[in-house]
This record gives sequence, C-alpha cells and structure tokens, in this order.
Amino acid sequence: MKDLIKKAFGKSGFFIPRQVSVQGTIESTIPGTIDGNVRGDVRTEGMLIIGKTGSIRGNIYATDLVTYGKVYGDVFVNNKAVISNKAYVKGDVTALILEVEQDAVIEGAIRKHATEADDVVPPDASAEDDKMLPAEDEEKSSSWF
Repeated sequence: MKDLIKKAFGKSGFFIPRQVSVQGTIESTIPGTIDGNVRGDVRTEGMLIIGKTGSIRGNIYATDLVTYGKVYGDVFVNNKAVISNKAYVKGDVTALILEVEQDAVIEGAIRKHATEADDVVPPDASAEDDKMLPAEDEEKSSSWF
C-alpha cells in the first residue's frame, strides 16, 4: 500500500482538504487526495486516496484507490483497490485487485473484473427477483388440521 501512495504523491495531483465540501462531479486526469466531503461522482485516470476525514456520496471511477474514509456509492477501479481498516463503503466494489484490511466495512457486492470499469453493467434486478420466488411446490402449505 505504501508503494501505491508513494506512486500517487510522486506526481502532481489535486487535494481537497477536510474543510472543503464539493457538490458535483469531479473529473481529473491526475491522481488526487480527498479529505473533505464530495456529493457527486469522482472520476480520475490516476490514483485516488480518500483520507480518514474524507467522505464521498457518489460513484468512484479510478485506476487505483486507497480509502481510509467513507464512500456511499459504487466503486469501479481498473487496477488495485485498498480498503483500509478504518474505511466504510456502502456500495458495490469492482476491481481487478482488491485488498480489504481487517475491520474494514463493505456493505455491497465485491466483483473482480478484467475489463474497463465503464464496461461493467450492473446485474438485472428483475433476474434477482425471480430467484427469490419459491417454487410452486413450496408455495402450497399443508395443514395438520
């Protein structure tokens, strides 16, 4: 994980401090760090680091991700995602490589992919509903009386 962070900080990148709140989509071709609050999607072609005071209410699209903060949305990472022991993710995580530290919380599905994040299609909700229906034989109840 330290190598990933060094790689991100070795280049110029954007930084959103904890005192700043952003409303709207962030699109960047450089890596960045978010310690503040974002209400909107975050897209970066580089690494995204979410600090322990960082909070994102939107989807994340990044090449690499390291999060110590909170994410309320789906995460799509083309390479490696690291969810630290202090992190909370409420949404699905799709990544080629996923490292989840002990005590990290992910409330959603975890998917491994070998395609671009934009090519990932969420599963059809109606197909899930069909799986939940009982078979016709199971639906009929019998009575002892």
